[in-house]
Amino acid sequence: MASECCQLPTHAISIDFNGSYELRIEQTGMEESIYDLIIIGGGVVGLSVLRTATLQGYHCALIEKEAHLLSHASGSNSGIACTGVDATPGTLERSLIRDSNSMFRIYCKDLNVPTRPCGSLVCLWPWDDVKENHMDHVLDESHDAGDTHASRLSSSQVRYLEPNLASYCRGAVHIPGEIVVDPWLYSISLATHARENGGRIFTNFAFDPDASYLDGDVWNVVQLNPGHGSAPMRLRAKVIANAAGLWSDVIQKETHGPRTSIHTTKRTWSAKPRRGQYRVYAPSKESEITHPIQPIPTQRTKGIFVFSTIYNQIVVGPTACDQESKTNRSIDTLVAKELDTHVKRIIPGLDTEKDLVGEYVGVRPGTDKRDYQIHLYPEERWIAVAGIRSTGLTASLGIGNYVVRMLKDILETPTIEKMVKTTPLPHPSKLVKDFHNRNGYVEINGFEYKVTHPLTVFGWRAKADIVRQSSKL
Repeated sequence: MASECCQLPTHAISIDFNGSYELRIEQTGMEESIYDLIIIGGGVVGLSVLRTATLQGYHCALIEKEAHLLSHASGSNSGIACTGVDATPGTLERSLIRDSNSMFRIYCKDLNVPTRPCGSLVCLWPWDDVKENHMDHVLDESHDAGDTHASRLSSSQVRYLEPNLASYCRGAVHIPGEIVVDPWLYSISLATHARENGGRIFTNFAFDPDASYLDGDVWNVVQLNPGHGSAPMRLRAKVIANAAGLWSDVIQKETHGPRTSIHTTKRTWSAKPRRGQYRVYAPSKESEITHPIQPIPTQRTKGIFVFSTIYNQIVVGPTACDQESKTNRSIDTLVAKELDTHVKRIIPGLDTEKDLVGEYVGVRPGTDKRDYQIHLYPEERWIAVAGIRSTGLTASLGIGNYVVRMLKDILETPTIEKMVKTTPLPHPSKLVKDFHNRNGYVEINGFEYKVTHPLTVFGWRAKADIVRQSSKL
């Protein structure tokens, strides 16, 4: 059963077992309206495309196969908005990160998304197998990427900024533009802003690549395996954007419905799931840090970070291990021990056993290509939004803009000027209280959402514990 997750009812409508509701499709399985755009995938990228297109006046919907938004890669990232230093010069990825950077702070302020501008330190350690002058290369790359205020720091200057770091740090490049954000609240704010301005979101709606088809200039989008004896839900749209993350290549390859003479098989990439494991610890006076501590990046990975979340908890991760499975997020105990060892040599005062809060694994939607794979197929009325690796949160606003520019190449720009509504998110203290009262859910603007990101969950649990302890004093 597909549902527009999960609106709290204000009038008589049919409620399903999740407290969500169905549209007027119970008899026919088909909604009447034709959307300008349907986005496949309820991660941060799909939600940003939905928001941007909706604010531009397009009639849009998003479909997500899971019961809750942000259930995969976007529910397990680092929550750091980076400046794109490690993105290859001249790539679409770097361009869209820079575009997003220009809007990110203002957006978060307008939507009341908690952030902490902190900058980062790319540190050189005795165990690094690089020469001292490699730091000059990192600095030059930072300047080339637009971080003109990046600078070299001596080991004593690093210790002044972060006194809890190990004393044998050999120096660092300071990149001042990076920001720590609540990763779940940022991403869910895209959903709430889109909905407030008319965007629709349907969860429990898996895209059926065999049954969906292009009929003339309109896509018929069919739900796969609705369950509970229900007929598949059907939507129609003039354009489809495939932002299905790890499943984007499968959808791109298999979409060839029975009435479609044009196949959307012009796929030039393959999914390459990359596993990232994290450990999270409670801070103390001996372990608290402000700046994300980065290693020197390579062409393959940005490396393992040590950083504090927006809620000041200490995190080490992610690892970067390629795997075949798109869904395996089990904890590797050997990797957990390696992460404990790594963070201890960065922050000697951290007690990795006593201070452990939790751990989690994310699977990033990489591909066999280094750059983003965002392509317009005008004849198929299809936009692929794929290959968005670990920088998806950072680049999301820029990706939304870029995809909508593509959309304008095949659809007329709406002529009616849209008055954009912007209701900021509730204060974090209200959301934390709601999270505990609703057993892991919060209500925002009349919709109920499950909090799916471990960093938000761990942070909100700690906040509630602090409140409870204070009330006992």
